[in-house]
Amino acid sequence: MREHDSQFSYGEDPLQTVYVWHGRNGVQSRVAGDAIIFVHGGCWLNAYGYDHAKGFYNALAELGMGVFAIEYRRVGDEGGGWPGSLNDVTKAVKASLEKIVTADDYRNIFVVGHSAGGHLALLAAQQLSRSDLGKNIKQVIGLAAITNVQSYALGENSCQTATPQFMQGLPSEKEHEYQLATPVATDIQPSVTLLQGNEDSIVPEHHATMSGAKNRIITNGGHFDWLHPDSSSFDALLEVLGEHDK
Repeated sequence: MREHDSQFSYGEDPLQTVYVWHGRNGVQSRVAGDAIIFVHGGCWLNAYGYDHAKGFYNALAELGMGVFAIEYRRVGDEGGGWPGSLNDVTKAVKASLEKIVTADDYRNIFVVGHSAGGHLALLAAQQLSRSDLGKNIKQVIGLAAITNVQSYALGENSCQTATPQFMQGLPSEKEHEYQLATPVATDIQPSVTLLQGNEDSIVPEHHATMSGAKNRIITNGGHFDWLHPDSSSFDALLEVLGEHDK
């Protein structure tokens, strides 16, 4: 693995940073492939940062893709939680798009998010769909993305029980906030694809059945398989990205 090639800030807080891995064809030569703007997961909690997915970023970069890995404030950070985490991610995606479009180094731009990061990626893309800059996004991809925060907040696993912390209350107490925090695929341009493993013990399979989105269920796929380059889940992501090579 190698560390990021560069980084840039999108705010004053040190956590408001995007880390960039340039696509490579071999050790030294930089290539202009697709760009992946990535939002990491971790139950919206500050216990899990962008660095837990470095193997994923490296693997994509070695395949020639530029990776823009977003760090953002989460529950436990001042300014994190709802809606601060979403505001950070939206600003970071916007700043990344501006840099990518200005550099004109990449063929296609994808916004990809994993788990809670998939939830925030969908919402950020939804907000940016109304802008001229958002039209540069080729596709939005959720990897085990949490798409229904209302039902998720009522679950009992460790990530589900973190949802009321993120939302600062239960759905019965914060009905309007939960509605705002629920992505709507038909309001996201361009298309949304949800990839989900049927053996995921953290995000139930029904989150991939979001109305208006395409989906693909990976047999025997687990929650963290997406981040492991030797998994069938990672291969499925590459296939979805490859559909847009032309």
